[in-house]
Amino acid sequence: MMIFSENTITQRRARLEPEWKRLLTPQDCVLVFCGEPTTKPGGLDQTYPFLPHPSYYWLSGYRRNHGVVFYSPELGWKDFIQPVTKDESIWEGMEPFTFNGSDVATLPTFLKQHKFKNVIGLGQFSEQAEIHLTQNSALKLSLKEKFDQCRRIKDADEVKLVRELAEIANKGYEKIRSFIRPGVTERAIQIEFEAEIQRHGAHGTPYDSIVGSGSNAAVLHAIPTLKKVQDGELVLIDAGAQINDYCVDITRVYPASGKFSSQQQALYDLVLSAQTQAIDKSRIGVEWNQIHRLTAKVIAEGLVSMGIMKGNIDTLLDTGAIAVFYPHGVGHLVGLRVRDTGHEENLNPKVYAGARVRVDFPLKENMLITVEPGCYFIKTLINDVTNREKYKDLINFAEAEKWLNVGGVRIEDDILISQGAAANLTSVVSK
Repeated sequence: MMIFSENTITQRRARLEPEWKRLLTPQDCVLVFCGEPTTKPGGLDQTYPFLPHPSYYWLSGYRRNHGVVFYSPELGWKDFIQPVTKDESIWEGMEPFTFNGSDVATLPTFLKQHKFKNVIGLGQFSEQAEIHLTQNSALKLSLKEKFDQCRRIKDADEVKLVRELAEIANKGYEKIRSFIRPGVTERAIQIEFEAEIQRHGAHGTPYDSIVGSGSNAAVLHAIPTLKKVQDGELVLIDAGAQINDYCVDITRVYPASGKFSSQQQALYDLVLSAQTQAIDKSRIGVEWNQIHRLTAKVIAEGLVSMGIMKGNIDTLLDTGAIAVFYPHGVGHLVGLRVRDTGHEENLNPKVYAGARVRVDFPLKENMLITVEPGCYFIKTLINDVTNREKYKDLINFAEAEKWLNVGGVRIEDDILISQGAAANLTSVVSK
């Protein structure tokens, strides 16, 4: 049932405990809920594949539905888990397993016996649970913030698993590099990638694989279609691999005919330069928004040299004109799920160089984050009347139109912030 050792789980709890102790009284307790399967609409007894809430999973190592991790300053940590039922044994072939804890059915009685002043719930609460939670939103938010901040720092076991996933994902990318050619469909590329990673141990993909060829390469979340790849087109693949919710998130771009045109090469080299410089500057203490601005600056400078943008570089960034070609942030936290802990306490994300940057804090050692700058020629943005009027002195729209058939380029890797230079955990996938 567990992919991490008990020692790893104990160490995680030990890291979190002093942060929670500062917020709780001896009469308070916290419950972290795993969640329960969700019934498919009209599916009768069918449910969606169960995913444990990541906070519960990180803290317990268990993927068992209905589980709860209990903590109080006075009593410490306790696990409450649902034993395997007879029906699960019959229908799913599940075998009973041993666990260090109590049957979750005893949790309501346990809480009543101890008469806690505040019972704060985190994770995914089951409405069917016979538990009364204290509605203290301020305390709940503070507890969750400390929890998320703790989870953002990856331990050695997490890093090891992510490195293994990168090797698995690389098998998929090696497969499609030899498979991509004029005449194959975007959907076929997706199938080849996903089949290959599962042959090598992946449980699946952490998000819907993105495959875009030609102008579809400029669709940020391109759904693979039956469109056939044409001679001379670019093919952008944003696809990862996951095992028990841990994952890698990688993007690569390939020429369908085996060689970039001069126009495509210029765009690819520009984005690669932005990514290389961003990874080099991603150091402990650096503000993440500054990494975004750096990539925006590199891309703006490149577009000026291509005759697509014009004017002062800082003006291109400060006015948001660069976002016509680079409309998203430079990256996000990754690891346990593709968005990992995110930055939920950032309730009003600021805009930097025209993009709303959700992750906005200084980098810390052992944070795992994607670096994925991109440059795209998106018809909707280039033909937008407001953009054309607002940026008429900063963008050569007639020149930009010549690039619409190129689509776009994004290059993405997952980096671990370390002492000195960041470690690129997905560098095994060649660019």
